[in-house]
Order: sequence, then structure tokens, then C-alpha cells
Amino acid sequence: MVNYNKKKYRKLNLAAANEDDLVIFSTLCQDSIIKISNIKWAKNSKRFNILLTRFCWEINDLSKKKDTCFKRVNSIMIFDNVLSVKSKGIRQSRSDMITSLLTFDYNFLCFEKQSIDLIFSGDAQITIDIECIEAFLKDVSEPFESTSSKRPDHQNDYEKS
Repeated sequence: MVNYNKKKYRKLNLAAANEDDLVIFSTLCQDSIIKISNIKWAKNSKRFNILLTRFCWEINDLSKKKDTCFKRVNSIMIFDNVLSVKSKGIRQSRSDMITSLLTFDYNFLCFEKQSIDLIFSGDAQITIDIECIEAFLKDVSEPFESTSSKRPDHQNDYEKS
């Protein structure tokens, strides 16, 4: 069993305002599990929300070689100042479908043209065009045991490249 001190664990409540902050968000959200119905764009308020089940990279003991119990936490990631949203490989009609967030990339062409590419498993992608970087990541539950006893591993992904 993974040990973490509940008294010392603090729920994440972070804001991102630049590209470096987004790298931290991407790292913390890598391998999050997302139900398609939990991805929402509120066009009128220019807000894009994702409710995700994050792998707790910050508290899981990754030094162990054998399989063990790992922690996950429910979190919400919010992007403000979103101008448009485009998706590829994500069927919104399949709202019960589950996907995994692998990473995301910030693209800056000029002040008028900025976007963030959210890269999911199965070659799926969501691109959000933004006015500026204004994002938030907040844990909304206590950590809980993952249903899988295997930690995410991308070693084979890099070997294929």
C-alpha cells in the first residue's frame, strides 16, 4: 500500500498564467482518466472545463518496482478566455466513452493566435484557441486507491518512436 500522510497532503489549487505553468499542469494531469461527458465548453462565458481523475504523481511512491496500490484524485481543470474549440477523434455522441489525457502543448504564433492542444489516447485531440493563458487546476476529492494496480508507463511509447 502507498503511504502518504493525510495531514500533510494538501489538495492542489493551482493557477496557470504562462507556458511554464502549463508544463506543470500537463505533468500533473498526465494519464488522467476522463469521461467524455465531463468535457464541457461554455461558449458564452468562454470557459472550457474538464472533470478528470488524476494519477497522483506527487504522492505515489514510484520507486517501487512491483505492482502496488496507487492513488488518484478527482480534479477539475478550467481554461478561461477560450475563443473556439475543435476536436478530432472524440465522439461527443459517445458521452459514456472513457479516454486518457496524455499531455498538452501550448502553441503561440502571435498574441492574436494562441492555442492549447490536449492530446488523448487513441490519437484523439482537442484544440482550444485562447486569448491568453488563464487556467486553473483544483482537486475536488481526497485521494483514493486506483482501480488498477499498475502505474502508467510510457517506456514502450518512446521505444516505438
